Amino acid sequence: MSYATSSDQSQMKTQSNATPSTPGTVPDLVRIGQIPTNTAIDIETDILDPVVHTDKFCRFQFQNKGILHSNSKIVLRMKVTSADGFMAPGVGIHSLIERCALRVGTKTVSEIDDYNHYMGYKSMFLSNEHQKQRESYVSGRYLAHKPYYQEGTGDGLAAHVGTQSALTQNAPRVGLDNGYAVDGDDNELFAAPHVTNNNEFGVEFSVSIQDLFPFLYSNQLPLFMMTEPVTIELFFSPASQKRLCMSVVDVGQTGQSFEIDTAATELVADYQYFPQEMMEEYARQNANLSFTFMDYRLAKRTIEANASGSEASTGELIMNVGGAGRLVTKAFTCLSNDSIGDQSILNEYHSVGMMNPGGVAPGTLTSNIKYNDHFLYPVDVTNPAQQFHNVVQGEGMVPFVTRDEYSNQGGVLTGDKYEGHVQSDTKDGLQSQFFYQVYKLNRNERINSRGLELYNTFDKIENHAGAKQSFTLRTYLELIRVAQLNNGVMDVFFA
Repeated sequence: MSYATSSDQSQMKTQSNATPSTPGTVPDLVRIGQIPTNTAIDIETDILDPVVHTDKFCRFQFQNKGILHSNSKIVLRMKVTSADGFMAPGVGIHSLIERCALRVGTKTVSEIDDYNHYMGYKSMFLSNEHQKQRESYVSGRYLAHKPYYQEGTGDGLAAHVGTQSALTQNAPRVGLDNGYAVDGDDNELFAAPHVTNNNEFGVEFSVSIQDLFPFLYSNQLPLFMMTEPVTIELFFSPASQKRLCMSVVDVGQTGQSFEIDTAATELVADYQYFPQEMMEEYARQNANLSFTFMDYRLAKRTIEANASGSEASTGELIMNVGGAGRLVTKAFTCLSNDSIGDQSILNEYHSVGMMNPGGVAPGTLTSNIKYNDHFLYPVDVTNPAQQFHNVVQGEGMVPFVTRDEYSNQGGVLTGDKYEGHVQSDTKDGLQSQFFYQVYKLNRNERINSRGLELYNTFDKIENHAGAKQSFTLRTYLELIRVAQLNNGVMDVFFA
């Protein structure tokens, strides 16, 4: 999820001997990348207020001018409250957005349901330095890690390894890193002030529109060529429990309502302008434009786990997740404990792993996916190392989480606390909270009318309730869609 950047625009100058553009030399202005010519680019920034805004819904409308820059930002701020809540490290300000939609006229170009859960998965692929140095200030995400030494008189690590003197020379554990030092007295890391919301100030962060809509990762909207209104709609998550997390100190304030400061919400829209002759020539030569992009569709189902952690229906669970008649490139799933709410580090934006029965070995998830009458894997996958490998293959890069955080193995996650929550805890900490499953469909086939069928057998689920509890299994399908701009009118359809 790295941000696309152009070459150094500050050094671009208009050639003194420039000649009128011809059809063969007109660059593709709406494709992100380097333009094969020297030209002047003007950037105009507008601060747009929402045309409709409540604590549950917000809509912005762009002006049809220039070329919309894909890294334009939406600024969101929380109201001041007496309760001290902190942003979940895995999602940051994205926890506020439950659904987002990009519409052109009455047509939906891109839309993602349960967007905050979607970002809980995507945030794993941001590097440590990017999370700590940029995202912790821009979007409130800070899922960076650092080695933990024993500091002070606390016993957060001493219970696990060796003596105090040995611990001062070694870093046997890994934990969160938000730029603050671990408290030496009780081995606890606290949320930085810029990610907490209290009675002095509310947190304020921004969301990039290319994170909201993957369509904008590889394309920029030529608004000057469009005759229909272009709008962004945001549907916000419930104010209670879903937005911010609570410190253990404030555990009695669970369910605290955190409201959005509607007076501070704004869209910082950047419009790019090229020389007028070039833009007019481009519009004439490209009256019909076609964009191919990835879009995501969600299917979810409630999973009942009994007190022992076994899936209540027992046996193999087969779930049809859709995709019939579509070109699907991959699918990824997460199993979240939605009842944990604000009483954890990550809130409900996680994917729980399997139980560790008797402390011997993690529980087993047996997984596979079937489409066009064939299983993706000839043998069902049960090894968490193979499942982690499938995540790497599906995204093309390694997620920046530890083995403990993925599959409850390794034993390197620190026992120190973060805002009172033990980081190595499997209930409200980080242990076994990133157990995402990815299926990269490698046959390049259109899905038949039966759709995709997800096969799961849950050995033991991390159920800490002591009674039957509900979990939610979410499956996101990555589909190929096509948008066509014909004489200023946008049409969108599945490939």
